Amino acid sequence: MKKLLYYLITATGVVFLFGAFDTAPSGPAPRTAIPASTAKSVSSGTCLRATTTAATSTARTTAIVAKSSYGPEACVDCHDDEVAAFNRTTHSKSWQHGMACEQCHGDVTKHVESKGAEGTIVSVAKMTPQKLSETCLKCHEKKSEQSHWKVSEHARAGVTCVTCHDVHPSKEQKSSANAVGKSAMIRGTQTELCLSCHKSTEADFNKPTHHRVLEGTMKCNDCHNPHGSDKPHQLRADTKTLCVKCHQDKRGPFLYEHSAQTMDGCVACHEQHGSAARNMLKVRDVRELCLSCHSAEMGVGPPHGRGNLSTTTAGDCTRCHVAIHGSNRDKYFIE
Repeated sequence: MKKLLYYLITATGVVFLFGAFDTAPSGPAPRTAIPASTAKSVSSGTCLRATTTAATSTARTTAIVAKSSYGPEACVDCHDDEVAAFNRTTHSKSWQHGMACEQCHGDVTKHVESKGAEGTIVSVAKMTPQKLSETCLKCHEKKSEQSHWKVSEHARAGVTCVTCHDVHPSKEQKSSANAVGKSAMIRGTQTELCLSCHKSTEADFNKPTHHRVLEGTMKCNDCHNPHGSDKPHQLRADTKTLCVKCHQDKRGPFLYEHSAQTMDGCVACHEQHGSAARNMLKVRDVRELCLSCHSAEMGVGPPHGRGNLSTTTAGDCTRCHVAIHGSNRDKYFIE
C-alpha cells in the first residue's frame, strides 16, 4: 500500500512538471520598443540619466549667467572708482566665469533698477568677520592653500580675509605692489602684514642671530601658512622638514641621529625666529643646553667630569661631539 502511494505521488509530480514546461513561452522574452532617439543614445554609450543631468546643469549655468548678466559695467555709473579698482585685480580676469560684483554683493537687479536704493544689495562693510570669510571661501576654500581657514588661528582670533587683502585696491597700491612683484590685493608687503600684529616675533628678528626676514631674504609664509594648517602654529610641515629645506647638511638620514632632533625637531635646541645666543640657540652656554637633557636626573648623565658646570672644567660639549645633529660613524657623534 505504501509503495502504491509513493508511485502515485511521484507520477503526479512528473505530470505537473511537464505541464509547466508546456505552458512556458519559448525563445527570448519580447522587448519593448525603444524610440529611435533613445536607441541612438544607448548605442553610443550615453546614459539617459546622464543626458538629463547634463541638460539640467546647462539650464542652471544659463540661469547663473543670466543672473550675472549685468557685470561690472552696470555698476560703473555710480561706483566708477570701485569698478576701476576691481579691474586692477586678478578677480576681474575671471568675472566672465561667474566672478562679478554679484559674487560678493548678491543679486544687483533690484539695486540697479531702484538706482541704488538702501538695502537692495549686500553690504560687505556690515558683515560679521565670519560672514566676510565665508563670502571669500565660496570660491577659495576649494584650494589647498585656504582649505584649513575655518580651523586656523587667524579665524579664531577674528581676522578676516579683508584684514590682509584689499578687494578694491587703489591705483597707487597696484603701482607700488607691481614694482616689487607683489599682488595688488595684499595690503602692503607680507612681512609688514604679519609683523603689524606679531610684535614679539618682530623683536626676535632684531636679535643678534635671527632668520633674515627683515632683510627680505625670507618670508613668513616660507614656514607658515597664514590661511591655516593642520600643524601647530600654522606651520606648513614639521619643524625638521621645514628647516632642512635650507640647512641641507642637517637633512640626513644619519646612521646615528640625535634623538632630540627626531622627537622635537630643530626647535629642541634652537629658537625659530631669533636669539641672543650664537646659532640661534636657546641659551648662551652650550653645556647648559646639553645638560637640560643629558643630566643624572634624566638618567643619561655624561660619563666624565667635563659634563658638569663647575669652574674647574670648561669647554662646550661640541668640542668633541662635533657631529651633534647626526653621524654615520660614531654613536656619540664624535668625529
